[in-house]
Amino acid sequence: MRKLIDVSSYNGVVSWGKAKAYGCQGAILKIIRKDLARDKQFNTNYAACNKNKIDWGVYNYTYATTPKKARADMELICDILDKIDKEHFVYGIWFDIEDKIQASLSKAKIAAIINAAQQVVEERGYLFGVYTGMSYYNEHIDRKLVKCNNWWIARYYQGDKRIQIATNPNQGKKPTAANIAWQYTSKGRFPKIISSGNSGNFDLNVLYKEPVAKKVEENTKKPVKKKIVYYPRYKGKSSSIVDALKSLSINPSKSNRKKIAILNGIKNYTGSASQNTKLLNLLKKGKLIKNK
Repeated sequence: MRKLIDVSSYNGVVSWGKAKAYGCQGAILKIIRKDLARDKQFNTNYAACNKNKIDWGVYNYTYATTPKKARADMELICDILDKIDKEHFVYGIWFDIEDKIQASLSKAKIAAIINAAQQVVEERGYLFGVYTGMSYYNEHIDRKLVKCNNWWIARYYQGDKRIQIATNPNQGKKPTAANIAWQYTSKGRFPKIISSGNSGNFDLNVLYKEPVAKKVEENTKKPVKKKIVYYPRYKGKSSSIVDALKSLSINPSKSNRKKIAILNGIKNYTGSASQNTKLLNLLKKGKLIKNK
């Protein structure tokens, strides 16, 4: 179990060295804004996390109301991550869905938005997870329709009461759905003020385990059987495989006969009489497998 904070420009300038010294064991950083520009503190925050050897991930507070929009936003985020120093990038990309703009959508449409975002992120080689509040989860999320297995859920069981980072939350209040992380307060405090924003308050989270990549679905389809193609049946009277092949306009060279022999189960073809007889007999029966 690790203590993480999630941070945006709203927190102002953060003294990451002090945060680590006071017990911060990781961070989830806001990466883009509603206008799709980078969060004003993102560059500073991820660089400082790398410098202080603090493992980090990113989150996107989404305003997407269609799968198309979700895909486009996540492509942008992956483009940003592709080009920066990810030395301590550990916790993946979190899709924060909690805005009222999606609340009017059906659970099926919300699931389609999440699944579209996940597909992009995982195809680009990054870990994907979903963040939301417990009430939003209960009202708007149908887990049967959502493919993601990494969930970070918010539930502030002590309301607006300030909680020090050193204080462990009451595990009995943890949302059942929060299998990866639980955000248990928005009034988290450090022993001393370490930031210039949000009155020194931070969202505090417990990370139970690192997010994992989706398991590759096993292919349950039956393997497609390749259709066997045979040469035309030889109806002539020649006892020569070479002549029989020529009559059917088939390349009679020894190299081609060797390939045909291998396809028909005749090993170590040297052109011996017995081997050629086997080939001829198969050709007369219309059972000589064709060399494509």
